[in-house]
Amino acid sequence: MLVGLGHLINGAWMLANPDTWYANVPGVMQTGPLNHHFVQDIGMAFVASGSLLIAGAGTLRHSAAFAISGAAWPILHSTIHIAGWLMHGLPSGGTRLFTELVGVVGISGLGGVLAWLRAKGET
Repeated sequence: MLVGLGHLINGAWMLANPDTWYANVPGVMQTGPLNHHFVQDIGMAFVASGSLLIAGAGTLRHSAAFAISGAAWPILHSTIHIAGWLMHGLPSGGTRLFTELVGVVGISGLGGVLAWLRAKGET
């Protein structure tokens, strides 16, 4: 539920104020100039993912399917970051490295594991 809420809040921030999001998330400015359309596209993906992860935490009959669906996009997103590390090395700077390791890959992995456990009936 908390992973989903975090994704939902991040997506809402991206949609509501892409300029502030772009300026405040470590490492984002190093990816190139602000593209409002792109940030809002990704914001929608975060909103969808977060909503599905939250629904997946419920007790409905198909909650596990919602959880797995919600975890899919963040896991795919984290593979882009991992591929970048393999090609170019880990991000320089402690804040950016922490943001990517914990905020992108770690949270995505946690959501994926929790969704998988939910599907297995263990959570």
